[in-house]
Amino acid sequence: MLKRTPLRLAATFTALFATTVIVLFAILFFGLTARLSEQIRVRTQETMDALLVVDRQKAFEDLASVVTSESESVRDADFIFELVDENGRHVAGNVHDIRQSNDWLTLEREDIQPDWDNGEPDDKFLALWQPVSKGRLLVGSSNRELRRTQTFLLEVLGIGLIATTLLGALCGAYLAANTQHRIDAFAKTLSAVSEGQIAARVPLTQTGDDIDHVGAQVNRTLDHLQKLIENVNQSSSDIAHDLKKPVGRLRQRLDIARRSARSAEEFPLTIEDTLADLDAMIETFDALLRITQIEAGARKARFANVDLGSVLDDVADVYAAVAEDAGHHLTWSNGRHAPAIVKGDRELLLQLFANLVENAIRHCPAGTNISLGLSAEPDGYRAEVSDTGPGIPVEEREKVFRRLYRLERARSTPGSGLGLTLAAAIVELHDARITLQDRGPGLHVAISFPKA
Repeated sequence: MLKRTPLRLAATFTALFATTVIVLFAILFFGLTARLSEQIRVRTQETMDALLVVDRQKAFEDLASVVTSESESVRDADFIFELVDENGRHVAGNVHDIRQSNDWLTLEREDIQPDWDNGEPDDKFLALWQPVSKGRLLVGSSNRELRRTQTFLLEVLGIGLIATTLLGALCGAYLAANTQHRIDAFAKTLSAVSEGQIAARVPLTQTGDDIDHVGAQVNRTLDHLQKLIENVNQSSSDIAHDLKKPVGRLRQRLDIARRSARSAEEFPLTIEDTLADLDAMIETFDALLRITQIEAGARKARFANVDLGSVLDDVADVYAAVAEDAGHHLTWSNGRHAPAIVKGDRELLLQLFANLVENAIRHCPAGTNISLGLSAEPDGYRAEVSDTGPGIPVEEREKVFRRLYRLERARSTPGSGLGLTLAAAIVELHDARITLQDRGPGLHVAISFPKA
């Protein structure tokens, strides 16, 4: 249990809270003690001043009479008095033989030899000597009120500290248990993923706190991991399915050539067809490797500021003649007068739009209009590739981004079924969003990029 971070944090929080209470109490305790001590001195000085007035206005004998009267009137030993003559002999008062000093004295009970038996053994007195007409006068005041206040404060501190520690410990334990429960949810999810349950996700509390934020990041990572694993599984299946036929054709063609070729002139034709099939397979594997590298995110290290308008300009320049040769018409419209700067890899962005235009040229009938467009959005830019061809059925639009997936009508045309997969990988690498929509007729591909 002591190795659990939430518990240690809770213990630290409780200790810090208790320390804060002690420090605040110490400030209060010493401040109040100083204030009460000052009040005792003021009270003693006021009593002394009143007796000095008697000495100045009347006579020493009158002062002795007043001191005697005051000493007899003290019932609970709040004040002490001693009047001595010029020779230091005791004249009046309720204490005897107090040492003389010009400063304030702090007197214990055994130091004053009192004439009364009441009071408390721990009584202390703050006393002051002052000269009078025929001797010296001592007046002192008990600190009993100060000691009672200090005792009360210490009792309150003890009770408060115990209550504070218990409350802090309970709150800390609750918070620690709650946090530990959420940490255990992370561990349980990751353990399930490691055991093959790739769909497991960290449960979120929807409080929006930092743990939820980390949980959302972990879930996004697991989503990406699940997607990669599903792509690998799907790719393995698709590769086995799509390459089985060309490999079978290669073997059949070579076997026929081996058994039935009657002259050396027939071998070059067989070899040319075989090489063409091998080139197609190599192209497929190259495309798969590029997609894997892009999805791994390694190309992000090469990101820089790129003007989308300039990229689309280059694509339009290159493919205008290609589209015209295929019987299509390619147009390019830039709805922005200022540069559309995004963070990305220019080479990959060129490949993205080239793939989209090539798909339109390859799969649309002659006479199709293909258009490129660029416009601004509130938080970025929107690039568009549209055509007036047959489009893609709604139920097929998610599938076309899968590796090696081809529409039924496209199986008779050249290609590997990786063009849109590569495009989707490039879009995701750039934190963009791609959507396929009906143009009526045709297909409208929109890609939204965030601003750099």
